[in-house]
Order: sequence, then structure tokens, then C-alpha cells
Amino acid sequence: MKDVREEAIDKAIASHVLGLHMNAQVEESQAEISLDILRKYSVYAKMKVSPKLSEEACHMLQNMYVTDRANSKNQKISKKTNGIPITVRQLEAIIRISESIAKMHLEPIVHTKHVEEAHRIFKISTLNAASSGLSNGSTMNQPEEMRNMTIKIEEAIKRRVAIGTKISFPKLQQEMMMRFENQRAVDLAIFAMVKKGDF
Repeated sequence: MKDVREEAIDKAIASHVLGLHMNAQVEESQAEISLDILRKYSVYAKMKVSPKLSEEACHMLQNMYVTDRANSKNQKISKKTNGIPITVRQLEAIIRISESIAKMHLEPIVHTKHVEEAHRIFKISTLNAASSGLSNGSTMNQPEEMRNMTIKIEEAIKRRVAIGTKISFPKLQQEMMMRFENQRAVDLAIFAMVKKGDF
């Protein structure tokens, strides 16, 4: 089968598919749980459940963080991938995901099963992005607006980090975020500069 690209046909297909989704009605009787109960469940979880990390979960998070950083460094050295720099920001993201998973289960304690699932989600969404070209410092596949923003951020970083000066990675990230307010573009710019050896 050939995927023939014709604007009129593409518009008709897109219109049909979108129409199906726009006009779809969720039937309460067919749903496993009613939308009203689901909303109440969500509100209850947000208001009443504030999961805390268990000691086992803390140890697992620490081990995963150290391992991920080592793997990232090894991948960069072996040139298998460009390696995403693993920082405290990524650790905090996994902690938040772990807490959210526990919250969804209305559990007051974050257990290792929650951490394992959070780490799995993190790896799929973030670490695997390195092989897709989105986080390897390449802006070729990015929309023009994102490419332009990334270039501006790279130039700002070069001006900020003059030759012979030092700045911590978190501080640089924070400064660029305050100035440009685009986390993805900031990360892409930093990754691009690391890849090119500008850092």
C-alpha cells in the first residue's frame, strides 16, 4: 500500500477522524467508573493524600540516580549516544512521579514499586529521547521557532559563561529559564553546547 499525500484527501480523512472524537459521547453505563466519581476521586487524592518516601524508596532512588549518572557518562565516553546529563533536576522529577503514583493509589507512603514505575516512565519519556535526536543537541528536526530560540539561548550562554569563568549547571539552567521561560529550549541549547564541546 502506498501512502499517497494529497491535500484534499488528507483534509477529508483528518476531518472524519476529528469528527469522530468531537462527537463521541462517553456513556456512563459503559464506563468502568463514572466521570463524576472519577472527578471526586481525583479531588480527594489531591486534597487528602500527601505521600512520603519510605526508607527503601529513598535507597532505591539514590541507587538509580548514581547508576543513571554513571550510564550517561559511559554512553558519552563510548559514543553510543550523546548521553543526557543526569542532574538533581531529573532525580527530583522521578521523586515527583513516584509521589504522584502513590497518590493515585491513595497510599500515604511511596514504596519501591512506585519508584520502579516512575523510573520506567522517566526512562521512556526522557532517556530514550536521546536516541530520537530531540535531546542530542540537534535542532535540525525542531520547528523554526524552537531552533531560533535554542540559538538565542546558546548565544546568551556563551556571553554568560566567558572563557575562564565557572558556573554550576543548576545555576546556569535557572538563569536561562528566568530569562527565556522555555525549559525544552534551554535543555536543547545546553545539550547542543555540551555535544559541541563548548563546555
